[in-house]
Amino acid sequence: MNYIITKFEGRDIALNKLRKFKVLAEVVALDEVIIDKSLNSDFSDFEDALQYYSALSAGCLVIISRNAKDFKASELPVMSATEYLTSINRN
Repeated sequence: MNYIITKFEGRDIALNKLRKFKVLAEVVALDEVIIDKSLNSDFSDFEDALQYYSALSAGCLVIISRNAKDFKASELPVMSATEYLTSINRN
């Protein structure tokens, strides 16, 4: 998120938005086990692997990503933000 917001709106705005978002989000652990799994995974992008194994470890029910194709082997459903919001609005 930081990369994308900073790219379009600058560092200060990005940090302010991330501070606000942190109030709504739960931060999960990123430990040695998750790093080892990520380093030894078939993911082509290390950061995607970190997100995936962190999500699994934390018991997340879905991964929200703009690039679902990067999570082809995911055991978790992968949705765009729009797909996720649509799915929770149905309930």
